[in-house]
Amino acid sequence: MSGTASRGEISVIIPTRDEAIHIARCVDSARGLGPVFAVDCGSIDDTREIAAAHGATVVEHPWEGHAGQKNWALAALDITTEWVLFLDADEYLTPDSVAEMRDAARRDGAAGYYLARRYIFLGQELRHAWWYPDYQLRLFRRAGARCEDVQVHEHMIVDGPVEPLRQAIMHDNLKGLSAFVERHNRYSDLEAAELARPAANRKKGSFTGSWAERRRAVKDRIWFRVPMRPLARFAWLYFVKRGFLDGRRGLLFCYLIATYEFLIDVKLMERKLAASDAARATKPVRLEVQR
Repeated sequence: MSGTASRGEISVIIPTRDEAIHIARCVDSARGLGPVFAVDCGSIDDTREIAAAHGATVVEHPWEGHAGQKNWALAALDITTEWVLFLDADEYLTPDSVAEMRDAARRDGAAGYYLARRYIFLGQELRHAWWYPDYQLRLFRRAGARCEDVQVHEHMIVDGPVEPLRQAIMHDNLKGLSAFVERHNRYSDLEAAELARPAANRKKGSFTGSWAERRRAVKDRIWFRVPMRPLARFAWLYFVKRGFLDGRRGLLFCYLIATYEFLIDVKLMERKLAASDAARATKPVRLEVQR
């Protein structure tokens, strides 16, 4: 898409794969910001056709991982705006959030903005069990922006100060619990693989660094060392955050998130045991010669 963008316009990038159930809602909610790109990595449903019919520019690119796909999009798409927003297909924007983002994109000073997320689970917003505001750096100036090279829970890195906005992104996945469980099973694979990487090859956190670096430092140096971590996660969400006030949905969500933490632990243990067995199998055997 060529041409000169007006001040305050924002290019929206939506990574997609088999998102026919979500993509129309997502694209329609974002069109008020500016050009919308759907970067598809092999959908076998009608995602591409629906996205195009609702005004998105559809680009196909093989999956490179969460971070790789985003960095490819920033480098390869014909983006004419100063500002970019990454949006998941199962998310959508409210008119108030669109207005606030456009106003923010007209201001000088910030290199990016943290956006809060509200989470809808089984048709109802979680007001307690979810970790709202769950700030995500999604809106940023394209110049100098890049996505950190990690396998899961990646963060954008920008050159300059970052500020929060008030209006939230809405997250509402319509694919049901089976998709929720499958997605978190896949994420636990990636999280365990990331934790199993040699320390020299892992992205390091810092308690004095950026928000993303501080969050990673807490996870690596504190959170993943907490005894009985899945139980601690359940207790935090259900009792401390008062997830019980979200009723049966809150109980189910807290249980599923605790299960996700348990899967990370057992998959990491599996990797360590496999590495230990492989090391023993390749260890030279000393033969005693009988005289």
